[in-house]
Amino acid sequence: MKKLAAKLTLLPILFIAVATVSCEGLLEQEPPDTGDNILPEDAVRTFRDLEQVLISAYDVLANTYNGSVQNLPSVIIDDLDRPFNQDNYNEIWLRSTNIFNGAVGGAFGNAYIAILRANTVMQNLDNVEGGEPSEKLRVEAEARFIRALCHFDLVRLFAQPWGFTPDNSHPGVALRTTTDVENAPRNTVAEVYNFVLSDLEFAKQHLPDITDVYASRQAALGLEALVRFQRHEYDLAYSLCNEVLNSGAASFDPNNVNMFSFPQVSSEAVFYIYSFEFEPGNVDSRNGAFRGNYLSEGANVTLRMSQEFWDEVTSTGGPRADLFEERVVDENVFYVTNKFDAEFFHIPVISYTQLMLVRAECAGVIGTGLSEAIEDINRIRERAYGGIINNLSNSATAQQVIEAARFESRFEMAFTGQRFHDLKRRGAQGEDIIVRGAPWDCPGMVLQFPATEETDLFPLNPSGGC
Repeated sequence: MKKLAAKLTLLPILFIAVATVSCEGLLEQEPPDTGDNILPEDAVRTFRDLEQVLISAYDVLANTYNGSVQNLPSVIIDDLDRPFNQDNYNEIWLRSTNIFNGAVGGAFGNAYIAILRANTVMQNLDNVEGGEPSEKLRVEAEARFIRALCHFDLVRLFAQPWGFTPDNSHPGVALRTTTDVENAPRNTVAEVYNFVLSDLEFAKQHLPDITDVYASRQAALGLEALVRFQRHEYDLAYSLCNEVLNSGAASFDPNNVNMFSFPQVSSEAVFYIYSFEFEPGNVDSRNGAFRGNYLSEGANVTLRMSQEFWDEVTSTGGPRADLFEERVVDENVFYVTNKFDAEFFHIPVISYTQLMLVRAECAGVIGTGLSEAIEDINRIRERAYGGIINNLSNSATAQQVIEAARFESRFEMAFTGQRFHDLKRRGAQGEDIIVRGAPWDCPGMVLQFPATEETDLFPLNPSGGC
């Protein structure tokens, strides 16, 4: 297959946005007898056609994870100040999203479009000409990985976390498993998580161990580690992190505090969004929602650091602190990050440092591998602070390891959504978590669905903020 940025000839019938699934009028319309409409059975005839549809799923995945999905949870929590001159993000920051929020609706719709295209691949596997059985299994595994990733992030953003109810029967999101454009109910959080794990089980069995741009077995293992971590299954998350970190699929970079790199892909990327350079100066860049909102130049930076975040991240200095800067414009003081200033960069979705920190926290919880966890944290700290002065002692306790992993994760994974999910996970475990003056489980700590989703089968989330 060509690179993710390959120019595709794709058919409109395959790209029906899932945002229209609640429009009954659309479902009642018959396609005209004449014109350029092409039915799916005529559009996807060969295995090559199917691969093109799969590439198109990666294409929309890149438009989902270009910062669009990551920004939403980052705005809700305590790392950012009130967004500057951006109404959609202001609603999210105020924890009062409504059914018309464009930033929420856009990310939601793109995630389901990626799912739709993945389902299109799977639905046509037995109908196409050509393709070896092993190739079809690999294509299905990639489609299932995409579907699992999108459902996982949707349920974490639009539903209360795993553990919110004893049996996780609280409302989640709609599971989309076919290309049928029809109204669907909200599945429970338990059903969504179990479905994600079933897709990842298939993906682990049939993906190549390591790939360049596309999903790999190591990416599936890494994603499962994050799913198990969110489900408080720390022993399983620990083992999965171990497998990925010891696989050689990625490696720790001791010299670079910013893994959002270009033109080289960071050695830390286990799965990433690729910005493709056709030729010097001609780049298909997939970082717009990051760069467009964080770009630190000028006075109109949309997403700025909170005072509390700034104080914490700069308290010890070092190379990581250099990613954050103070600005004074017309006597107004605010804080920005320069980590997304580059015109082009690849975006790690699952990274080596992320899995190191997950493994370290799991080690502290289960009491296994503490010496390795201490070593991991110290490698991260030496890179962040430029020396060993803040290293953990070799005799650090399990609780000290947990606290260190959480502290470093906040700044290593800043603005990726990781802290949002961590705070809610910890709250669901019984910790007293207060985020910007509000409890972790208040209604505003989940996003509201777009207007198109509301039906008798699909109740919206409670409104009212926090």
